[in-house]
Amino acid sequence: MRVAGFGLTLIAAALGLSSQAASAATGLPGTGQATMAPSGSLKTVTYLGYAFSVPASWPVIHTARTSTTCVRFDRHAIYLGDPGQNQACPSSLLGTTEAMLVQPARGQAASAAEDVTARRITVLSPGIEVTATYDTNRALVTQILASASLPLPATSPSTAAAATAAPASIAPGPSVNAAQALLTPTAAAAVPASATSYAGEGFDACTAPSSAYMSAWKSASPYGAVGVYIGGADRACAQPNLTASWVSQQAALGWHFLPTYVGVQAALGQITSPASQGVAAAQDAVTQAAALGFGPGTPIYYDMEAYPSTQASNALGFLSAWTTQLHVDGYRSAVYSSSSSGITDLARNLLRYAMPDLIWDALWNGDASTADPAIPSTDWASHQRAHQYNGGVNAAYGGDTLNIDQDYLDIAVSPLPADPAQRTLVTRGGTVGDFVIRGDHNLYAYDQASFGGSFQSPQKLTTAGNLTGTPAAVQAPGGAISVYARTTGGSVTVTGQSSPGGSFSNSANLGGSITGSPAAIITQNGTVALYATGTNGQLYTWTQASPGGSFTGPARLTVNGGLTGSPVAVLNGSGVISVFDRTGGGAIRAKWQSTPGGSFSNSANLGGSIAGGLAALDAHNDTVTLYATGTDGRQYADRQSIPGGAYLGWAVI
Repeated sequence: MRVAGFGLTLIAAALGLSSQAASAATGLPGTGQATMAPSGSLKTVTYLGYAFSVPASWPVIHTARTSTTCVRFDRHAIYLGDPGQNQACPSSLLGTTEAMLVQPARGQAASAAEDVTARRITVLSPGIEVTATYDTNRALVTQILASASLPLPATSPSTAAAATAAPASIAPGPSVNAAQALLTPTAAAAVPASATSYAGEGFDACTAPSSAYMSAWKSASPYGAVGVYIGGADRACAQPNLTASWVSQQAALGWHFLPTYVGVQAALGQITSPASQGVAAAQDAVTQAAALGFGPGTPIYYDMEAYPSTQASNALGFLSAWTTQLHVDGYRSAVYSSSSSGITDLARNLLRYAMPDLIWDALWNGDASTADPAIPSTDWASHQRAHQYNGGVNAAYGGDTLNIDQDYLDIAVSPLPADPAQRTLVTRGGTVGDFVIRGDHNLYAYDQASFGGSFQSPQKLTTAGNLTGTPAAVQAPGGAISVYARTTGGSVTVTGQSSPGGSFSNSANLGGSITGSPAAIITQNGTVALYATGTNGQLYTWTQASPGGSFTGPARLTVNGGLTGSPVAVLNGSGVISVFDRTGGGAIRAKWQSTPGGSFSNSANLGGSIAGGLAALDAHNDTVTLYATGTDGRQYADRQSIPGGAYLGWAVI
């Protein structure tokens, strides 16, 4: 990784090196000699019985398991043979262009698959495996594959515009096949969660070192953590060592990890749809991480290299979507970037975008600590930082030399919190909707398309990233749903549909300064009534003057204070509303109307020693029953004997 940015030479391909010179420079014959027959601007490269027509300017580079040749996809080249286990790759390589690796493989039925997010095509054919990368010229690599009579990946809607049709004699590969299995591997057994926490020095290299090197460095070096590139469209180096078994073996040796995904870059103008690209990158990163044994709760670091200020909004929008999607998928979000661009921009926009859980700043000042003037001391302050303090260093331990970037970590990955509490709403159509505020502080909905059917994928209803607690959802008589929640700043917000079944496009901040989560009910005349506990311990209400209209409030309902937590509200069959809340000492207080729509003139202290889980419902005879969890962990109930009457007292149920 680079600290100050990288040039467009990453995708400038010429090199000016003849194929003969390139082959001679490696000094490695490879497994099966290549021959070349120039033909205009193309030349023919034959290998293991296959003939590839490649641009005449492309070098042909032989490699083998014992080779130190760096198989890199940031320059035009065709590599023949297996990548070496200990490649001499510069640590600063980043980016991909049109390039190809052809290596021996056991007999395989012909198949092809494409990872569009990573801009990579994998082809299997009897005796060989081909990995082809591309930047803007996908057609070139498909033409080269076709020239060797290899199958092409099936064209998906997302690649239709860029795809080159296969010649009539070549059938497109099926969408699910052996090559596809290489691109979408199954999850491996997870390494311990502690494997991504570490305090001390670490390093990262362009390609994961061999197990032998890792063992030697574990014994002799000062490093205890290693950064590994798990995937991404701009991952420049081949990764022959990076497998689930390698990760498991290094974890057993005591190594800790910085799993890094290097995708599209703002500096290269590759981010054109920040939200959708961020989601796609996160989803691909989760797939690759799980295949290596990095399970849920693992932080995945997005490598966003230094970019100009004109790209700040694209970068921030992308990283916000990256964070949001990782949280939805159960992973921690982390970002690596330059102190002067990505990290500075994140620190300046804490309240405007979804923020990563961890940051890794590149500031090559030689200081092995996590201090950085660009990051306020109060931000990412709880063991949430790593610092790349030097780069491009040749280091040798145990006789084994690597070109590395040097890092200092203070990372303690806390367990993911349990899924936040959700509010379930049974709609008038009989379907069920679950509303939940996830770790990115946005509101999501899981709902059924039809009664009794399966739940749909979560819909993200908000984007501000400023909600917390448990939402409250109600459905108006006309069918439109509204959801109420507390912001991280303590006010009450509403997000709702403008028409039944429509999108949640209406939102408003209703003000207030509350603690806990609000309660919401639909009154008999179709208006919404909200209740919440203020930070001063008093109970407050917001009410609509007419169905679907604006709210008035907050208005205070209590005078004695002392309330805490989240109130619950219930409407009995006669139209009388009762509201219950817990005191700091664990007792429950009730406040209710004397008549439907009237003032809240009645109140009572119902006592008890309640820890939480308060719920209320109206029985068919208009009496109210309360349920709660006691401080002893048991379940209790309290109920009215007659409508509007006194409560009988708490009893274990």
